[in-house]
Amino acid sequence: MSARILVVDDKPNMRRLLSTVLEELGEVVVAEGGVRAVELLARDRFHVVVSDIKMPDLDGHALLRATRKLERPPQVVLMTAFGTMESAIDALRDGAFDYVTKPFDPDHMKATVQRALAKVGVDARPTTVDPSARSWHGIVGRAPAMLDVVRLVEKVAASDATVLIFGESGTGKELLARAIHDVSARARQPFVAVNCAAIPSSLMEAELFGYAKGAFTGASGQRAGLFEQAHGGTLFLDEIGEMRRAMQAKLTRALEARAVRRIGEAHERPIDVRIVAATHRDLPALIAQGAFREDLWYRLNTCVVRVPALRERPGDLAILVEHFLAQSGHRAGITPEAMAALSAHPFPGNVRELRSALERAAIVAGETTITRDALPQEICAIELPRPEPPSFELAGLTYRDALDRVRADGVRRYLESILERFGGNVSTAAEHADVERESFYRLCRKHGINPADFRKA
Repeated sequence: MSARILVVDDKPNMRRLLSTVLEELGEVVVAEGGVRAVELLARDRFHVVVSDIKMPDLDGHALLRATRKLERPPQVVLMTAFGTMESAIDALRDGAFDYVTKPFDPDHMKATVQRALAKVGVDARPTTVDPSARSWHGIVGRAPAMLDVVRLVEKVAASDATVLIFGESGTGKELLARAIHDVSARARQPFVAVNCAAIPSSLMEAELFGYAKGAFTGASGQRAGLFEQAHGGTLFLDEIGEMRRAMQAKLTRALEARAVRRIGEAHERPIDVRIVAATHRDLPALIAQGAFREDLWYRLNTCVVRVPALRERPGDLAILVEHFLAQSGHRAGITPEAMAALSAHPFPGNVRELRSALERAAIVAGETTITRDALPQEICAIELPRPEPPSFELAGLTYRDALDRVRADGVRRYLESILERFGGNVSTAAEHADVERESFYRLCRKHGINPADFRKA
């Protein structure tokens, strides 16, 4: 059966982008709004609808409800740039297959639609991607540190074990959690994410476990919690280190019993959920301080994945820049000076900060090449080393000898600069230079450079 996908968005550029991303999955038809989409759905059958939520004529939630009235309703994937947990939960409760927040990763969107197609019986198994390729299930990069993560994720995803992801803010922990879900046996079931730091502690229990009618003031009806909504699939607990200790005890109990009890009910409901948790905090240190429960730690750390910071994978910077610029629709490229400024920036916000910087630069540059001045102030303000003025001694040499001298001086300065940047770490410097470690050592010896001189005390 040939897949038919309906893309609904009031913005022409978004319709074009989605058509390009999804065209290899089947026939893609576009509609400029919800009203037009309803007309097309009444006339033709579609297997999957990918729709924006915020539209002027008929919003995505109303379109979703309209599809439920069809004889053979399609799977609906909703997307919005104004996503909140409440609207995500409402969409899932109303029957949406999944919920995607803009700006979306094309690989993730494609994998989501593939799973939706599979649910209606259209063979659309996710394609097997070589982990050495530039992108794998939305994870962009081929630095050794990232390839190690991909290989580990492939092994972990094949099991049903709980996964704990460590990584600094902005490294892509939720993207990794989605990849674990997408390549697992649970891929056709819900992926439900919750940020434990974003929900007040007084509401966390109701969000996770749900509540019965009349359980507390304002509980006018019963409500399933996120555990129940994720039944059969994956529940992603982001920033688990921010959860209050009292709530940690209840979470531990739910994980041990594989059951949840809604607030106001006396009986437990069995759950079949895979837990993926993530944090940027040092959980062992929090345990020592009494802020994190040791029994919950042992429940979570069955499989531990550590996501490297952007500064630990310098060889991926150019790949990520190319990826994010293509994602933003910018085709004019970036100047060497702008790339040098990006390379010199430490990126404490990691990949998220890089993506935001490039989105801003693409807007400022418009249809022209991105220059250093188009980058955010904190990046373009970094002083780059200026080239040394030409030496008049070169005038006494032949062209060939002068060329050899200039090349040797340039190579020496280059080696010294990256050794200085990476504190004398030869492995990281060689990776950044895209040469073998032994070749890097030979270059250092040839130019009289001792890497140990650059190691920081």
